Amino acid sequence: MENQFQILEKILEGQYITPVYQPIVSLIDGQIYGFEALSRISAKELEMNIELMFKIADTMNKSWELETLCRKKSLEYAAHLKEGKKLFLNVNSNIIYDKNFIEGFTKSSLNAYGLDSDNVIFEITERVAINDNNAFLASINHYKGQGYGIAIDDFGVGYSGLNVIASARPDFIKLDMNLVRDIDKEEIKQLVCKAMVDFGRNAGIQVIAEGIETEEELKALIKLNVNLGQGYFLGMPKGDFQDIESEKIELIKKIRAKVYVDNIKSSAYPIVGYLSRAGHTFCSDEIAEDIYETLRHDSSIKGFTIVENDVAIGFMTKMSLNEILGGRYGFSLYSKKKIQQLIQEGLLRVNYNTPVDQVSGLAMQRPFEQLYDPIVVEKEGKYFGIVTIKDLLDACTKVEVDTAMHCNPLTGLPGNLLIEKEILSRVLGNTPYCIIYYDIDNFKAYNDAYGFQNGDMMILLVADILKEYALRDEFVGHIGGDDFIVICDYHEGEGYCKSVIDRFTLQVASLYRDEDLQNGYIVSKNRYGTIENFPIASLSIAGVSNKTKTYQSVDDFSKDIALLKKKCKRQSGNYFEIQ
Repeated sequence: MENQFQILEKILEGQYITPVYQPIVSLIDGQIYGFEALSRISAKELEMNIELMFKIADTMNKSWELETLCRKKSLEYAAHLKEGKKLFLNVNSNIIYDKNFIEGFTKSSLNAYGLDSDNVIFEITERVAINDNNAFLASINHYKGQGYGIAIDDFGVGYSGLNVIASARPDFIKLDMNLVRDIDKEEIKQLVCKAMVDFGRNAGIQVIAEGIETEEELKALIKLNVNLGQGYFLGMPKGDFQDIESEKIELIKKIRAKVYVDNIKSSAYPIVGYLSRAGHTFCSDEIAEDIYETLRHDSSIKGFTIVENDVAIGFMTKMSLNEILGGRYGFSLYSKKKIQQLIQEGLLRVNYNTPVDQVSGLAMQRPFEQLYDPIVVEKEGKYFGIVTIKDLLDACTKVEVDTAMHCNPLTGLPGNLLIEKEILSRVLGNTPYCIIYYDIDNFKAYNDAYGFQNGDMMILLVADILKEYALRDEFVGHIGGDDFIVICDYHEGEGYCKSVIDRFTLQVASLYRDEDLQNGYIVSKNRYGTIENFPIASLSIAGVSNKTKTYQSVDDFSKDIALLKKKCKRQSGNYFEIQ
């Protein structure tokens, strides 16, 4: 029986490597963004684990030979790659600065395969630790200068930590599949993913989620604003460049649309599309001199968007164009160029349905020199208009003032007007919900016996606990007094109720004197002025979902929840019931 070293020798000798290509998909519109080239052994009798094959190559000092074979096979088929799609190539970190590797990725060598450096992404893999960090970073800068993209693979599992990210400044980070696995069920993974998405957005790095295997994982990643993904659920590695199934494209669009709707529903802020205006546009192939003349004769145009095939590709102010064409040689050098050749990177494009507070946050993260440029608004992937920073700030300020007017002054939680709006959107909608009312038992007696300041402390305690456990973006409102409401965008609210009761029971004791806790009650007057013993405060919780019953009107819903609240109040101690 042949050992693994002999098998590798035969693979190299016979060049028994065949490439397969797995699609990397936009999680915004379901279109193919690119393909990752993977290697498979073509001779069945020589089959072995691919990762093991590379490890054996390291021990045999055959890494360069194996890497070269895999890369050659991957590139041979690259001529069939559709224009504009990216090809991701796995590269050993210690090979990327090898002289032979550099010579293999010159412009002329790529042309032989029908490729351009703009469409090639080097995916840095952790097969061995980086031996020469300076040489590694120098080579990274060399390739980026030639137009190649850089991706850090398997982020979160090895050397590829924040140090490499900070030094290499890659274009992409690929989240390791172990982080993606069951991300819909594990809160910690969601928090890590969200942090990486926020980091990537601020640093100008795109995040790719690897190893998506279920629809639930896909939904969670889209909700976390991951914009690129790959995995068996989206597309298996194939021997050619295949599109993903049309059903998967429609599923991605459907999930993304729901996320937009949910964001709108849960946000008090208007969508940016409502604020946008047409703006002035020029086609990408128009000549700079012609645009200059147009602007010279129309003083109302302070800036313009450059559009190509109905898609915005850049924005330029009148001042910036004047600066480019001005000076001693500016006009002679640039006036005859197409305007698309003069635009700068960094255009901020947002979807029509994005709430303005989110757009405002994105706009403020731009470089200082672009901070006050308008934001391009797109609808169904096409240019719709622009919105200015002033429009955004005015809208956000108005919402904040209106919200403050309708929030409870003690807890800062949304009050009745906002609560009614949220209930109405759920009851008259068609998405899952569970609306839960919270009432503090024996609160009046406590307030009378301990004073209103301590009563406020108990109300604040409940408010803090409800907010603490709102881990799935539950809406928390304060109806008034000791009455609260929580609205969940899912049916099963029991777990939330149990967590709140457990925390309240543990912490409410700190608001009582020891003697009252030992007695298990306080002495206070009832509503008729008669002295009575009142138990330690507890929670009565009544919830109604649309899991088994839907409502045609808010009145029908109100009747059911009122009856259930009365039932819960008749129970002693902490009690909850959800229908």
